[in-house]
Amino acid sequence: MAAAPFAQHFLVDPAAINRIVASLELTPNDSVLEIGPGQGALTTPLVKTGAQIFSVEIDKRLVDHLNQTIPPSPNFKLVQGDFLEISLKDFGERISPSRIFKVVGNLPYNITSPILRKLSEWDGWEFAVIMVQKEVGDRLCAEPGTAAYGALTVGVSLTGVASPLFDLPEGAFRPPPKVKSTVVKLARRQNPLTNNIFGTQRVIQAAFQQRRKTILNSLSHGLSLDKKKVIKVLEKLGLDPVRRAETLSVNQFIQLAEYLS
Repeated sequence: MAAAPFAQHFLVDPAAINRIVASLELTPNDSVLEIGPGQGALTTPLVKTGAQIFSVEIDKRLVDHLNQTIPPSPNFKLVQGDFLEISLKDFGERISPSRIFKVVGNLPYNITSPILRKLSEWDGWEFAVIMVQKEVGDRLCAEPGTAAYGALTVGVSLTGVASPLFDLPEGAFRPPPKVKSTVVKLARRQNPLTNNIFGTQRVIQAAFQQRRKTILNSLSHGLSLDKKKVIKVLEKLGLDPVRRAETLSVNQFIQLAEYLS
């Protein structure tokens, strides 16, 4: 078939495919949301597990290809559409309000963060097994004080716990990407770490907007707040104003959001 117009890199490594499917620990009672099935390398073995598979693909040519190559099955439904435009709440309720999904996908490098943000806002899933750029995977799993620790790390941690599974070489994909990839498991927390997700995300984004700035300067500039107010909050929380964002824990960002809002 002709090359897809969305710059996808399709997974073709049989060993990697088997490891990803195995990591989902599927039974016929499970429901799976597959983001971007592409040419169906994962879809076919997923359907064979007997779980209910719901695949969302934006590219019409790939949808046509999948309809031609994957035999009709009562446990497989293919939806053409943009994952970022789909209401996951409506989607879940339409399938069954009682279903909790497992999520899998080879996430396009240029929209990984928006996809993760969308997932974090939905409570209808148990865990996700995702292929991402190695740099992004490192950021998702990073610890405070490390170079990889940043806004994505803290933001995702509010609703989920990320853990690395295994790396993928460039040759595992066709065409091979110019960057390394990794597979990450993201388990959704039973309860978010805070009820103030939006306010905490604002504080996180402001704090990391200019990493070299102190937390005082980052927050006062990024949130348009008077420095004296920010200093009072930092002192109340026992935080040195000259610290930088990458040294703060997730809980400290949550506390900052509570006081600054």
